[in-house]
Amino acid sequence: MTVITCKISDKLFQGFEVYLDMNYVDNVDQICEQVKKTLINHLPKSKFESLLEKAKIIHFHHNDYDIVQILMMQENAILWICNH
Repeated sequence: MTVITCKISDKLFQGFEVYLDMNYVDNVDQICEQVKKTLINHLPKSKFESLLEKAKIIHFHHNDYDIVQILMMQENAILWICNH
């Protein structure tokens, strides 16, 4: 099992962290979508309704690595997801 740490780099959601099992994703877009889904699921638990609305319309991406490079990352590496 390969698990990577994904963190958001963004003005509103800076530092939000997700651990993803890479056995369930096939490409970088799926990684970004899973990070977004996890963020959207966590915001209501903390009563962040206004941030929830912003999270629903944000588009996250990652430009530095392709899926093969991500799969070969060391276990303690961080994959930064951004929207700028």
